[in-house]
Amino acid sequence: MPAYVHVNLRVIDAARQTELAPRFLSALEEAGGKILHFGPVAQVLEGDEAPLPMAGVFEFATLALAQAFYNSEKYAPIKAERRLAQQARMFIVETQD
Repeated sequence: MPAYVHVNLRVIDAARQTELAPRFLSALEEAGGKILHFGPVAQVLEGDEAPLPMAGVFEFATLALAQAFYNSEKYAPIKAERRLAQQARMFIVETQD
């Protein structure tokens, strides 16, 4: 069953973010993931807590593949640097059949 990594973020270091983007995409694709969406939050529909200004959704064939990507040796240094470039919230959801 497909799994989706959702990220909501604010860029805090644009130069670092620009440098990380192609490395992130390479690691994501190598792990079997693909970007379904990445861009600005268009509108808040519900809730009291304002979202961070950018959002993304990344698709993986399975929950295990999404978890393997997040915990991979290839993504580890990108993840550490990403935390210096962004303030982010990230979670995984899995479809149910």
